[in-house]
Amino acid sequence: MIPELLETKGKNTKEYWEQVRRPEIQRLFEKWVYGVTPKEPLEEINAQILNTELLENGRVKKEEVLLELKRNGKVCGFRCRLFLPADLKKPAPAIIMLNPFSRNKKLDYPGKEMDHMPYDLITSQGYIGIHADVDELCADDPDLYQEGLWELYPGRAEDSWGAIGMWAFAGSRVVDYLQMRQDMNCDKLAVCGCSRAGKAALWCGAQDQRISLVISNVSGCTGAAITRGKTGEHVIDITTKFPHWLCKNYASFSHREEELPVDQHMLLALCAPRPLYVSSASEDVWADPHSEFLAAQMAEPAYKLYGKQGLKECEFPRENQPIKNGCVGYHNRQGVHGCRRYDWEQYLLFIKQYFK
Repeated sequence: MIPELLETKGKNTKEYWEQVRRPEIQRLFEKWVYGVTPKEPLEEINAQILNTELLENGRVKKEEVLLELKRNGKVCGFRCRLFLPADLKKPAPAIIMLNPFSRNKKLDYPGKEMDHMPYDLITSQGYIGIHADVDELCADDPDLYQEGLWELYPGRAEDSWGAIGMWAFAGSRVVDYLQMRQDMNCDKLAVCGCSRAGKAALWCGAQDQRISLVISNVSGCTGAAITRGKTGEHVIDITTKFPHWLCKNYASFSHREEELPVDQHMLLALCAPRPLYVSSASEDVWADPHSEFLAAQMAEPAYKLYGKQGLKECEFPRENQPIKNGCVGYHNRQGVHGCRRYDWEQYLLFIKQYFK
């Protein structure tokens, strides 16, 4: 049985959600799935612009920025590439794309950055795109992930964070940096991620209320897809192949998924009342589009507490038939796992409704 999102009868109000139920759900995800995000602040965040250049015949300004995090005498850092409209005259909304693929050449290919961060499309809408190499803080490697950010916040317990939690933390540190700049409209910030980064983007958006719109691209198991009854990847698969992604407690549910105290519709609901977009790929059985859509539908009760429309009354759409008429959007792109230009065209149309 899938856990109830709003389980306390007679207390299903916005106030009860914000003060009691929402924090309770977040603590459950920390303890059993993603691990606890450290609450102790960093001592310092330093930013250095490494280089700049003009792209798209001078229409786009690219900045490569190094962010350094300091705590307890230790330092680690990661790079971001910012793409800004060259003629920017006032603070603009920004879209942060988490990139945990920069150190893994097996998952790289020519043109991947333009698939994941199509800066020509983004800047043409007047937005700023940020491609953040979060795996420079935490390698996507079971033998190396405890270098870098882990050394600033070491964990030892069964609920210590894994790579996805650290990548989500890095996304919030990008927000810290954007708030230092004068050219960012920090009231309109989106976070996005593809596949494993989609899981991190959802967890980042769930925890950081400064993020005003959340996008999940083919995030699948332990991302946007309902765990119970899904096809493709299961808890046993993800914790065996990627034991460093999640807290150690999660692996204990490898053969008893029905006993998980949470399911992924509850993660999506933590984004309420902020706009949420979930996307799938029709041939991506491993992620399971139907389960991703089901979770997006089942998050609606949290949105209804704020008078927002979700996906409850919608049927699973045909390929390339986006649903964008509510605060929760969805599409199932024709094709295989990954992030493509078509996906971004839909995201930008959805974003435009809220980042006017």
